[in-house]
Amino acid sequence: MINKFYMLIPLCFIFSFAYAGESKEQTIITGDEMHMNKKEAITVVKGSGKVVRGNKIIEADTITYSEKQNQIDADGNVRFFDTEKDGSKIKAVSSSATYNTEKSDGRLWGGNPSIEYNIKNSTDVVYLYADTFYLDKDFESARALSNVKIISSSGTLTGDNARVSKNDNTLFMHKDIVRPKITAYQDDKYAEFESDELYLYYDTKTVKMDKNVKGKFIMNTTEVK
Repeated sequence: MINKFYMLIPLCFIFSFAYAGESKEQTIITGDEMHMNKKEAITVVKGSGKVVRGNKIIEADTITYSEKQNQIDADGNVRFFDTEKDGSKIKAVSSSATYNTEKSDGRLWGGNPSIEYNIKNSTDVVYLYADTFYLDKDFESARALSNVKIISSSGTLTGDNARVSKNDNTLFMHKDIVRPKITAYQDDKYAEFESDELYLYYDTKTVKMDKNVKGKFIMNTTEVK
């Protein structure tokens, strides 16, 4: 039988986990309405649902947490915030998401999902858009699939897939169906290139294109008198 609690103030439930060789870390769940199935170890929070685990925060209209599977399922106005030890900040939004608290990986999809990535030691902010995102190993990397669009100070990149690595601040795209394409503007310069493979190095703001590269570069000149 599911026990139900109704209160006007947010409800809170705390789970504690201890892994071999790791310090104990709490998962704190709050919301307006909480349903608990003790036998199945499942907690469902509806209305202003929020999960806090270390530096990670997940917010959604409905959050389901399975203690046995270490699984968080979020639906409706999902927001994911993460502050890394190196100072990098990540904000992700979607209509649905799943996250495994033990493996520190997950998936975002629905509602035009996007990730906003504030790169460490940089004023640059990278905006990623795709149909689906896969988050790997505590945000060490993110994979974007289908209708990928990436916007940064280096330009706008489009393709059908991308992989962002946090460890070395790089992005890699390759041709699956659509060839990666970059469009860049700088003062009076305009460039548009596409290739089978594309690398973007955020630290040096350098783009490398490889295999069947083609494109155009336009520069407006003003006559000096």
